[in-house]
Amino acid sequence: MVSSIGNWKPTVLSYNKIKSLSSQCEPKLTKEFLRWFVGFVDAEGCFLISRNCTFKFVIELHKDDKEVLLKIAEKLDVGTIQSGKNGDSVSFNVCRLDDIVRVIIPIFDEFPLKTTKSLDFSAWKEAVLIKYNSKTKLSKTDFIPKILSLKASMNSGRSVITKEQLDSLTKRVNIDVCWLIGFCEGEGTFGYKHLVPYFKIAQHEKNLFVLKGIESFLLGLSRQGNQKVGGASELNVLYTLNRRTGVYSMTVMSIDSLYSYIVPLFQSMLFLTRKAIDFKYWVISLKMHKFGYYYLPEGKKIALQISSATNKYCYTTSNAKNQPSLPSEESISKFFAQPAPFDVASGLSHFELARKFTISKGGRNGFTVHIYDLELGGKELTGSPFSTYGAGHVAIGLRAGSRAIGRNIDTGKAFRGRYIFSSVPTSISKT
Repeated sequence: MVSSIGNWKPTVLSYNKIKSLSSQCEPKLTKEFLRWFVGFVDAEGCFLISRNCTFKFVIELHKDDKEVLLKIAEKLDVGTIQSGKNGDSVSFNVCRLDDIVRVIIPIFDEFPLKTTKSLDFSAWKEAVLIKYNSKTKLSKTDFIPKILSLKASMNSGRSVITKEQLDSLTKRVNIDVCWLIGFCEGEGTFGYKHLVPYFKIAQHEKNLFVLKGIESFLLGLSRQGNQKVGGASELNVLYTLNRRTGVYSMTVMSIDSLYSYIVPLFQSMLFLTRKAIDFKYWVISLKMHKFGYYYLPEGKKIALQISSATNKYCYTTSNAKNQPSLPSEESISKFFAQPAPFDVASGLSHFELARKFTISKGGRNGFTVHIYDLELGGKELTGSPFSTYGAGHVAIGLRAGSRAIGRNIDTGKAFRGRYIFSSVPTSISKT
């Protein structure tokens, strides 16, 4: 342990001492920011040791998120910002030993990391302090082997996490909202599956205990507004494991749960990365589903615009062809000005309201689809309208379980340049 190196012991700074590291930091380093920062580092940070025993703390992001790294550097008053070799990334680096000992280590001593990255930090810290102590008390032949041994136990070099280590990490997983938003800025996804919003956090199986801690935190949240409004019961969290990569995904997919739990949580906080854009438009898409606007033809067009211009598609390096722009705030406000198709005050679940709405439009099972063939001049396909998506898929030569209709219905987009899908009768002409 570090404390056994000679008689020198590192000073563990309190929060108040961290604040006063410099006069410039005094008004900027709040507990809220530091907790956010630790969550962000749990997601995106890395503690590195080189072969010649130099040290680096680094956070590397897409170049479009450079602003958040500038903000971190400004608040901590240490480090440099560097562009990546390929020009698509940018990193915040702290390499000066004095800055590491004076600023970086005290932060994580005061506000511990929650993932297994905490083990990397512990080994890195021990190595840093061996080097720091070596200035006066240890020779290179004394400290280099020790540091390289610690390096070998970090990051990808750690082959085993002991039961004692895992138990210790699990016991101290106490999720707070500032840490969570920082962690989600790196590891969270406000995404869409067939235009339907979901929220996901993915972690390697060694950090499953962190996902379980986040789940417990989310289950403790109060629902938005009157509990009888919106049809949300207890939050339902789903887990899936990618056996090839060993990565668990913790996902919330219920429209009611997303609206009642996830939206109020993150709307109360401030995003510092470009994920703020993803979240803003994700909430708009979610609201369209919740209140039924999505089931209007214009609603699906807006949902398609949003899903096609956020997350990975919003970056300047996106390879998306003919990438659509986000809908304007004016068009969204105008769209939401019309009466909501769903009566959420009824207390019915989103699924019940969606089924009721689609049945009212003529579908026996609630999922009517009209299929128009542009190669026939926009005429409706024989057998249309179909009472199930599966029947519609079979009619155009696809498997019944295909997702083609679900992804394209009411968007005006021609599937394979030929078929237009609509939930209501419409007039289609070949253009």
